[in-house]
Amino acid sequence: MLNYTVDEATGVIDLIVDGAITRADYEALIPVLDAQIAKYGKLRVVETVRELGPIDPSLWWEDLKWVIQHRKAIGRAAVVTDHGWIGPITRAAAALFSGEMRVFPESQGEAARTWVREG
Repeated sequence: MLNYTVDEATGVIDLIVDGAITRADYEALIPVLDAQIAKYGKLRVVETVRELGPIDPSLWWEDLKWVIQHRKAIGRAAVVTDHGWIGPITRAAAALFSGEMRVFPESQGEAARTWVREG
């Protein structure tokens, strides 16, 4: 499941991943991301990964294409998780973006939001 909220005052998108990500989840999110890029020029995202379930394999390719096309539109992104293996992957992926990415433990979720808002 992929849920999100948008703080219209700051432009920060708060994503929560908790289980499987479906095509419908992904297709609902992309227009939101595109709208935030159009409005603010850069994305500011806090992604909390509680549980990562199955993801439709075709979405990996679609997401990679979207990320490559929008790599300069990432302002700040915080990944909040207690899954240790996600941190190294996030730091490696950060090399693809012009913005800043950081990983925070779930106990520091509010610090992650503050960091993203200040960027």
